[in-house]
Amino acid sequence: MSIRLDLGKILFLVLLLTLTTMAVMADNVKGRITDRQTGEPLPGATVQVEGTAQGAVSNVDGLYTLPLKKGTYTLTVSYVGYRQQQHKGVRVAGETVLDFALEVDAQTLNEVSVVAQKKLEGEHVLQAERQKASFAIENMGAKEMNLKGISNVEEGVKKLSGISVAGAGQLIVRGLGDRYSHTTLNGLPIASPNPDNKLIPLDLFPSATVEHITVSKVYEPSAFADYSGAHIDINTREQVSEDFLQVGFRVGGAFNTLGHDRLQMDRDGSLFSAPSIDPKALTLNLTDFDSYVLERDIFRTSFDVSRKSSMPDMGGTLSMGKQIELGGQKLSLLLAGNLNNSYQRMTDAFFKT
Repeated sequence: MSIRLDLGKILFLVLLLTLTTMAVMADNVKGRITDRQTGEPLPGATVQVEGTAQGAVSNVDGLYTLPLKKGTYTLTVSYVGYRQQQHKGVRVAGETVLDFALEVDAQTLNEVSVVAQKKLEGEHVLQAERQKASFAIENMGAKEMNLKGISNVEEGVKKLSGISVAGAGQLIVRGLGDRYSHTTLNGLPIASPNPDNKLIPLDLFPSATVEHITVSKVYEPSAFADYSGAHIDINTREQVSEDFLQVGFRVGGAFNTLGHDRLQMDRDGSLFSAPSIDPKALTLNLTDFDSYVLERDIFRTSFDVSRKSSMPDMGGTLSMGKQIELGGQKLSLLLAGNLNNSYQRMTDAFFKT
């Protein structure tokens, strides 16, 4: 009787242990994620069930455990710097062990070029340029010009040491006048519209079109050898960021000229035009010319001398910039004009032209 009781207890205990073990062994997928080449574990790799938000992350040893219900799933494994792997038809019934070995996602580029452009507008950048220069230079950028309220290049040059401006296109450097200086635009020489001055009027260039001004008062290998005063290089901006229109007007005069009487011949001309000879007379032969001058005033003046009072010197500038898009590209247009009228009175002097 006692023997049967003991066997019943044993069977009950075995059944209880079996049920407990089945409860502990829930349905899941687990395994280890490693580097295929080195075999090192990959901590932080993600294992996700395709089409759901359910997933797991590997620990420091590359181990992961993903609880799932019984069924068939598609698992996606991903890790930064490694190729993504996808396993379809993973059947889960109890505990399923599935290891992953990921490959490094290495891409080879033939050539990489990094292009940088230095904007010479700020004070710190221009100061570094002065320090690196092999000869003494002075410069001024667009930011400094805007900060000081400078409207054109002539006003900017006045702020540089050792340079004074006597008039439009007339610079004095260490006592040397206009003929001893030289002006370039982006490194190329530009001719003056005034035959009496070598330098082009610097007020012709508004500050809105200038990136920086560089002035050298010593000889340099890259400059032209026709100056001993100063070499002024005006560098314009590559692109006008905004459309602009600037109008400037100035009035002045010389102390020994303004308000004094002067003698002037009657001539055909105005503020916007210069007196000139009749162009038709220049094309005639001698016979026709002799008869033509008897009937016409080819000099357009009566040579009558009159006394007038000298008016103030006047000048004005007009500059504008416009940006146009053509076929997806931007075309920047710059227009600048300058007009000056001045008088000079000389007493007991001889002037030859």
